[in-house]
Amino acid sequence: MRRRGVVGVLASLGLALTVGCAPRAASTRASTLVVWAWERPEDLRFLPPGVEIAALTGFIEISGPRTVIRGRLHPLRAQAGQVTTAVVHVEIDPRRPFEWSEAREAEVAAAILDLGGAAWARRLQVDFEVRASQRPILLGVLRRVRDGLKPGVVLSMTALASWCETEGWLAEAPVDEIAPMLFRMGRGGVPIREKLGAGGDFRNARCRDALAISTDAPLPGAPAGRRVYLFNPRSWSAADFAAIEERVRAWRAVR
Repeated sequence: MRRRGVVGVLASLGLALTVGCAPRAASTRASTLVVWAWERPEDLRFLPPGVEIAALTGFIEISGPRTVIRGRLHPLRAQAGQVTTAVVHVEIDPRRPFEWSEAREAEVAAAILDLGGAAWARRLQVDFEVRASQRPILLGVLRRVRDGLKPGVVLSMTALASWCETEGWLAEAPVDEIAPMLFRMGRGGVPIREKLGAGGDFRNARCRDALAISTDAPLPGAPAGRRVYLFNPRSWSAADFAAIEERVRAWRAVR
């Protein structure tokens, strides 16, 4: 296993982040557009003031007995103060026999805190892919991350949109914000998208602070007054952002 501190990750990757020391503890109810800067080269200096950036800063793969930990591999350029959220992606390799223990849980949580602990991060978002049988693992890791989080930093997690309709275990998630992902949902996502487009909302009230959409999966509508995370399957361009911003503002999710 190879561990790397966040400062070392950013410096060694040439991550051209110009970040300021913005105030912490921002409200999770703020109506804000947040652009995800995923695992590829990104130049987001074209974004207008007030738009935030959630930057992938680390990747953790749990593969059999091994835990693979690495930082961001591609450069990100942004205006000062716009990068507010550090995102750490965690996944379990389905090809290897799964092994878990308290020590493994502590290791993964420590790695998340390390990779997402940049001084500019007002939020730490955990993007952890789990199956139904692995949900207790996700909750255990989140509890340890919460215990180790710096004061004033908001803890966020992504979630399948279906969880927000059918799963009660989200009530146990020790996070400030849940961002249901309204893309790549398959047929099961059609009723959810239609419900939101018709003026409805998620059944689980814990899922009503944020939502996530993609440039290639526009929504007919969504509830107002929440953070909207924007995903793009390719590197962002000014045209891509302008198109999705116009669609979002059309259904007044951001004011």
